[in-house]
Amino acid sequence: MTMFTAGITFVSGSTVIPTLVALLTNSPILVGLISGLTSGAWLLPQLFVAAWAVRFPRKKPILVTSAIISRTFFFVTGLAIGLLGTSKPVLTLAILILGQVAFFFFDAIASVPWFDLLAKTIPARRRGRVLGIGQVLGAICGILVGFAVRFILGTSSPWAFPWNFAVLFFSAGTILMVSIIMLAMIREAPSPVPADTPPGMKQMLASLPALIRQDKAFGKMLLTRLVVGFASVATSFYVIYATRDQGLGTDVTGLLLSAQVVGSLLAGLLIGALQDRRGVMVYMRVVIVSAMLPPIMTLITGLVAPHLGSARLVPYLVIFGLLGIYMNSVGWPFFSWMLEHAPESKRPLYIGVSNTLGALTMAAPPLGGLLVNTLGYPAVFIAALVFAVGGLLLSFWLPAPSPHLENPQPS
Repeated sequence: MTMFTAGITFVSGSTVIPTLVALLTNSPILVGLISGLTSGAWLLPQLFVAAWAVRFPRKKPILVTSAIISRTFFFVTGLAIGLLGTSKPVLTLAILILGQVAFFFFDAIASVPWFDLLAKTIPARRRGRVLGIGQVLGAICGILVGFAVRFILGTSSPWAFPWNFAVLFFSAGTILMVSIIMLAMIREAPSPVPADTPPGMKQMLASLPALIRQDKAFGKMLLTRLVVGFASVATSFYVIYATRDQGLGTDVTGLLLSAQVVGSLLAGLLIGALQDRRGVMVYMRVVIVSAMLPPIMTLITGLVAPHLGSARLVPYLVIFGLLGIYMNSVGWPFFSWMLEHAPESKRPLYIGVSNTLGALTMAAPPLGGLLVNTLGYPAVFIAALVFAVGGLLLSFWLPAPSPHLENPQPS
């Protein structure tokens, strides 16, 4: 987990990728589109993976194989950026999108067995602490990565565009490949396989309404997660707004990334301090509140920016720190809720259903691009705030998880 966090920070989807896309195209809709496509590529396959993975008592072989395939695309994408970024920006953008979609697709195949492995190897009472420690260590590495990104993209870098971005992709791929060694060292106990023949995909899709109807608490969790997920409507546009619209320049991308990683470090502390001590519902609401703060501060900063002078970078460092808390925390309370609530034999199914239906949030970033293109940046930040407030209200309607129910009752 620590090495994954460090590696993926080199190609952060909220700073590095939007900055690169903005250099290859002037369309804010395309900036949002790549974020939406990668989100969909990670979320959509998971129900299919869950239906398949539940047939195997051990999930680690699936995890390791798909992880190896997914990491390879960073090297392919980096090479394409370096060779074609200047001469053929449209082709480079297409390869970037395809490479990112392919990575997240195969990472999605890895994610269902990863969460199942997490639930099997770490007891619920220690899960928040372990995840928190992993996220804190990853954040510490990520802060160093942020300074490395600032150097690689800065004026004193030995690599000019587009090779500077290619180096970022090569670095991410290398670290993520090394992280697979850690995965391979995990010892996995076999899971119980359902006594009946697992249903096929057609049967599983047909059974989804009944599952959600029977387990109403699970349905409420899905709706709450979906609304909170749409707060990501603005995520891809904070960095472009700061560096282009507010004139901070591309050179500060690394600093903003470091600030965001500091936020992820605080997010790791939140997991341990809140989930284990106060429960998953308190943790969930704190995370949702953290989603409300970046758009509020960005709107305020945009109004007072002319009076800040050389100090205008400071509020954006705070904004990206808060953004790091939200982005690195938003999934965990919902996953924790689900891991406590779902029966072990059906856990992969619950994970797959949740993540596949969560793919509806892939519409959020393109919607953000459309808002920026038609109404301007303030509109997308207002939209993010509205979704976050809606998610907070829904969280008070969501009941606490009922641990390990083999036959969930309506709630």
